Amino acid sequence: MPRRAHTKSRYGCDHCRRRRVKCDEQGPPCTNCIVRQLEGCTYSRVVPACISANARRPSQDTIQTNTVVPGALVGPYGATLGVDELELMHQFATETYHSLCVSESEQITWQKHVPRLALKHRYLMHGIMALASLHIATTLEPQKARVYIDAGLEYHNMSLEPFRNAIDNLTPEKYDAVLAESVVTTAISLALPQLTATNDSVGKMIENIITAFELLQGVKKILTIGQPWIHLQLFSQGEFWKDTSAELDDDTDSALDQLLSLNEQIRLNGDETQYIINRDVINHLRHCFMKFACSSDPAPVLAWLAAVDNAYVHSIRRRSPFALLILAHWGLLLGELGEKRWWARDSGQALISELLDALTTEDLLWENCLGWVRRKLSLQSVQVKGNASIENLGSV
Repeated sequence: MPRRAHTKSRYGCDHCRRRRVKCDEQGPPCTNCIVRQLEGCTYSRVVPACISANARRPSQDTIQTNTVVPGALVGPYGATLGVDELELMHQFATETYHSLCVSESEQITWQKHVPRLALKHRYLMHGIMALASLHIATTLEPQKARVYIDAGLEYHNMSLEPFRNAIDNLTPEKYDAVLAESVVTTAISLALPQLTATNDSVGKMIENIITAFELLQGVKKILTIGQPWIHLQLFSQGEFWKDTSAELDDDTDSALDQLLSLNEQIRLNGDETQYIINRDVINHLRHCFMKFACSSDPAPVLAWLAAVDNAYVHSIRRRSPFALLILAHWGLLLGELGEKRWWARDSGQALISELLDALTTEDLLWENCLGWVRRKLSLQSVQVKGNASIENLGSV
């Protein structure tokens, strides 16, 4: 039996090695350090010259002045990939865009206005190309899909640094592009773990959710100070923003009440600040559950990601057990969305599975909450299998 190819990074940066996550080895700084804005991306392990000559990232000026052959995707290191840019743009404009729409009124926005905007903002162009490439990959057998996954990763990596710079240096002419790219990047963050899953991908969904949290913090800044300059009507016509919502079923309502009760214990332990943070996060999660019950589109699911306080994100990063427990409840919403949007497919189940592994048996006080999440996850899995069977029968 042939030995499985090595997929771990051998010469990753010190930050990635300490966090035990895969490094792209393209720094300093590497992509992980760019996304998380970590200072001092250093490499203790020396990369052999034969590798470093081809693997290190060139300067931004070099990237911008590379000559691109029309129709071919050229990666940031000068390597031409076997994917046609026109094919990717056609894919986005005919199919992929639709998976980002909340309502029919947004179809023209995503199909025409966003690609036109991407001509002026390169990171947005890279983002929609990445999403389109990953979308194509989901329709192909694994061997053929690999080239599209690799191209999607290349485009995604090229978009991250300039996107982060745009968020940090917002001007009125950037608001629309940054808002659109926030939605695109979130979809990519949810799709990637399932498309690139390997045996050493433990913890990958949680890490990608943290990335989505951090990138979407910029959306709050846009919506707070940039309303007068926003022209794209994203998520504005859907049910989420209307003054309507459905009542929660007793089972879900009881489960969220139980979360609030557990949070009271944190208050009794004297941590008033953390209690308030958790309370607000849980109450907004209840609001999103109610909105999703009214209209099962992406707005309630993604709105929770964008709305949570940065202090809660820090708790997730530290793997605070109660923060992870709350996140597991949101994972059920993500699982419901995965039945309707290709980029969220299986993400909810993967996220909850990682979270349940992280929440060990020492958290016995939360067993009722964990039991509810497990039961709901099991029902979702049965429903997904049932839908797949119906689709197979329909194709006979």
